[in-house]
Amino acid sequence: MAVMIGIMTLVVSACSDSGGDTAQPQTQTTVQNAVSGDDALRITETETAEYTSFSEYSFELAGVGGNYIVTVSRGEQSEEILINIEDSTYSKSSFVITSPTGYVPDFPLTDDYSSSVVNIITNDIDDTDVPDIMQFIFYSDSDSPENGIYRVSRFYTVMSGELREINIVDYGEDGTAAVRDYLDRTMLYHTEADKFICKITVDDRNMLDENGALRDISERVKINTLTLDITVPALISGYEEVSEDNPLYFGYAHWAAANAIAQYFTVTTLNIDYTTPYIEVEAEEGSEELSSYYFKIDDSRFSCVEDLRSYLSLIFTDSVAEKLMSESPMKYCDIDGELYGIAGDAALTGNLGTLTFSDMDILESTMLFRTRQETYDSFGNYTGYTDGGNFMITKQDNGSWIVIQYRYPYGS
Repeated sequence: MAVMIGIMTLVVSACSDSGGDTAQPQTQTTVQNAVSGDDALRITETETAEYTSFSEYSFELAGVGGNYIVTVSRGEQSEEILINIEDSTYSKSSFVITSPTGYVPDFPLTDDYSSSVVNIITNDIDDTDVPDIMQFIFYSDSDSPENGIYRVSRFYTVMSGELREINIVDYGEDGTAAVRDYLDRTMLYHTEADKFICKITVDDRNMLDENGALRDISERVKINTLTLDITVPALISGYEEVSEDNPLYFGYAHWAAANAIAQYFTVTTLNIDYTTPYIEVEAEEGSEELSSYYFKIDDSRFSCVEDLRSYLSLIFTDSVAEKLMSESPMKYCDIDGELYGIAGDAALTGNLGTLTFSDMDILESTMLFRTRQETYDSFGNYTGYTDGGNFMITKQDNGSWIVIQYRYPYGS
């Protein structure tokens, strides 16, 4: 069975209680202390104005009831975004989006980065009539926000020529709805036409039960999704069932669990004890490699390489685990009876964005998920997708599932 699913983009972060005003006609003015650009190029009003030459960005948007030309530019105040909308009859309307309190818009510094002012989330998964969604990202105007949340998102679409904000709705156990007008993060995984994974939580510290067996994946991984209800409009928060009967999210759960441990071999080291002096391990004679500096690992789960290998064997087949240990940039070894590792992060491929499943083949004891990954040019403009490789899990005789094919999504 082949099932088409799909993807789309976004980033990372968290939130505050104070909500900004929703989209409204261009009359409101407020005050803000800072202007914000993209991650590497943020500035404040006290810095040189020549770096704030971004003027406007126009794009076509598939809204509710038709297609529109939308133009995004700076508002009159530094915390405002001006939105101009033109429909197929050339009728125009203007709106202002105001930042949540404590945050400022993510304006690019120059027109070279214009497309980064807004993320357009398009339904490219199936032919369901789901409108495009505009995602705007706001940065904290403080280097140390009280809530510890540096970036938040707000979402909009166009309905009958009007800009409409898409609120976030959480339902409590008693069924009471709590409405948020922004999301406390910026990365989303577009998994179905009207659904997004906004957060995957992996508990990789308590993988084993009281008998030493691997706990079920549903106990180790929680998947928080947002489902679009365009009639409100709102993104409804909920949690997905993680079971074999729900193969799409069953696959995402195993993929997230694999990423949680693979990161320690590809982009970052296990926790290091910097109170212990590092040890230089010289390269083998005749090798072109340089000497390596190993640091003592401070992680209660692992006291030696064999512990690490045994841990990997709970998630991956022996061949995949061995490939991670031998070919990935982060290396580990036993020195004087203790576990050591190379410090520092591996280089990431900067032009790669979010990776998601594009389709899947489900068999009795094997699930194959094909993936695609967003690509960006040197200016940060979205350019399309590249093959993200296959992710495959297989069912073992004891009923548990293990990863048989895997590639870490963000390494070089």
